[in-house]
Amino acid sequence: MNRITISAITALLALTLAGCASGNNASSETAPNETPEVQETDSAQPTTERPTDRERNIEETTDFEYEILDKGAVITRYTGNDTEVIVPSSIENAPVVEIGFYAFEAKYDLRAVTLPDTLTLIGEGAFMDCTSLESINIPETVTGIDRGAFVDCVSLTEMTVPAACGYIREEAFTACEGLRELTIMNPDIIYENWGLEWLPDVAIHAPEGSAAQKWAESLPRYTEDETEVMY
Repeated sequence: MNRITISAITALLALTLAGCASGNNASSETAPNETPEVQETDSAQPTTERPTDRERNIEETTDFEYEILDKGAVITRYTGNDTEVIVPSSIENAPVVEIGFYAFEAKYDLRAVTLPDTLTLIGEGAFMDCTSLESINIPETVTGIDRGAFVDCVSLTEMTVPAACGYIREEAFTACEGLRELTIMNPDIIYENWGLEWLPDVAIHAPEGSAAQKWAESLPRYTEDETEVMY
């Protein structure tokens, strides 16, 4: 039987994004007594240039299939086999805004994923059947988590859903049997059959008076001998 517990958090976490712009100033010096011949010879020498942002992004995304849309880049499939994956923040100079449908599905050896701060959506079934997944961040920029996004992520023990996230669709956490801590920062997010009813021991942390707290408190509670306890 489920033993879902609820605790309130009194204030939402605030994330102050500090942008730090750094530039590399390249300086070139011209010798005052340089002859035209030397200058002409120097200009003909091949130069070694740093790779452009586009070249670096392409190199970093060889294990990703993707689409470039008006809103940005969508990861459609991770084709690599690494146990730890860092999703790039941009591809072809487009911000990565979405993990698409079933993009990481059945990557059984995947243990940790780092998502970029450009991300706004985690798509349907995005991490379904990633049974070894232990660590994943949900960036403050994410506004939605679609249906079945984390189905059967049995090794996942905790997750924090940021305040910007306006919805979590049904079955998002179905069969996440290892989940113990779920923090919901948005006080208005509505429970939509996320699959928590079937989990044995999960603590839900949510703002006082939030929709998530009210939902959790409406569930029956059970003692160790399976005796039902109601609030």
